[in-house]
Amino acid sequence: MESKETESGVLTALARKMRLSATLAINELVHRRTAKGYKVVHLGFGEATFPIQRNVAAAHRNASDITSYLPVAGLPELQEAIAKFQSRRLKNNIQPDQVVVAPGSKPLLFALFDLLQGDVLLPRPSWVSYEPQIIHAGKQIFWVETDKDDRHTITEASLQSAFSSAVKEGGNPRIMLINSPSNPTGQAFNKRDVETISAFCRSHDITLISDEIYSDISFSEESSATPCSGSRFNIGHKILTGGLSKTYSAGGWRVGYAIFPANDFGARVQSAVLAYASECWSAASAPAQKAAAVAFDTSPEMDLYRSQVVSLHKRCTLALYQALRQCGLAVAEPKGAFYVYPSFHPFSKQLEARGIWSSQELSRWLIEECGVAALPGSAFGEDDAGPIGGRYRLRMATSYLYFHDQIERYEHGYHLLDLASDANNVLNLPLLDEAIQAIQNAVAKLRIEL
Repeated sequence: MESKETESGVLTALARKMRLSATLAINELVHRRTAKGYKVVHLGFGEATFPIQRNVAAAHRNASDITSYLPVAGLPELQEAIAKFQSRRLKNNIQPDQVVVAPGSKPLLFALFDLLQGDVLLPRPSWVSYEPQIIHAGKQIFWVETDKDDRHTITEASLQSAFSSAVKEGGNPRIMLINSPSNPTGQAFNKRDVETISAFCRSHDITLISDEIYSDISFSEESSATPCSGSRFNIGHKILTGGLSKTYSAGGWRVGYAIFPANDFGARVQSAVLAYASECWSAASAPAQKAAAVAFDTSPEMDLYRSQVVSLHKRCTLALYQALRQCGLAVAEPKGAFYVYPSFHPFSKQLEARGIWSSQELSRWLIEECGVAALPGSAFGEDDAGPIGGRYRLRMATSYLYFHDQIERYEHGYHLLDLASDANNVLNLPLLDEAIQAIQNAVAKLRIEL
């Protein structure tokens, strides 16, 4: 009789540690609950849902019969479009051959963590997928603590503390990853912040990866600061990543990119990434790359679309932020992206009286008892037993507060984007109103003494 194989006899130790991404997990939970008839306000999934810009959609349709593999580094016209677009934004002279295109920025981050030497300094909190990516590469994570109020600002002291702790524990911190505007906080670095981080990384020979997937959804000029602007990009070890998914609402098309500096470091790492890509993903989708080349165009039509996207995200996200403040939650004003990151710690006594001691328990209580889906701070590296600034944190995404379905997205979405261009226009967002009401009801429940 054959012995029953145990999990440990089939899977590697690494595979046994892997779990479904928290963002995808909560999305599936919402679908299960709505299928059972429960009403759920979905603030748990950060997927941009605006209608695709018309010229971009047409380019994708027109390229649907292109089925051949494209060059590993990407479609040349897309490399050129990204280089031109980012040269304007960064006030730099990016060349097309500095750009590598991939099926999303996720594979590029996996590749970079696999290929670069050393352990990783990671701000706490950070996007849910960074930690698994780093663990997959066999590296250690050393958390850089952030400001207790905005959970984003990084000081030289916090950088030095994380670096010293890493070395003391036998680590080899050679990589740092930052994300601005940030998922989960909605915060963004200013010029002084990026100068502090860049100088620290340069002085300690640390490769700085700047994930700028939300860079075009910045609510002000100050919040669009980047360590990769101007001549600074070619000084030291820096890599910029970005993609099509957030600004252009095209996450399912899977187009990401990395830009490498024009120096010896950049050339060596880019060569390694291309070799990795040739054995891993080969090339991103041809129709998607054709469409992306139009999306990253610097034409007036695309500039208008981008400005409309920013305006609409800003108005909706700030409206939710104001409502959360009025409810008595601790929350910093978002500076970009489409996230708010409130803390329920002002209601810690009421939560503890209900047996809720962690952000994960709070998240489950909200969805089961109040019909509000939001991701727990623990999914982003927060320590529920740590400093009060990180306790009882939830990430709330506003990206699902515009349309009930795909039909409504395209019937009303373009008009909504047009309206958002003028701050004097009143926006009718019923799903935002429902979300605010549901959160107000949840807080009202907490205020009731048990």
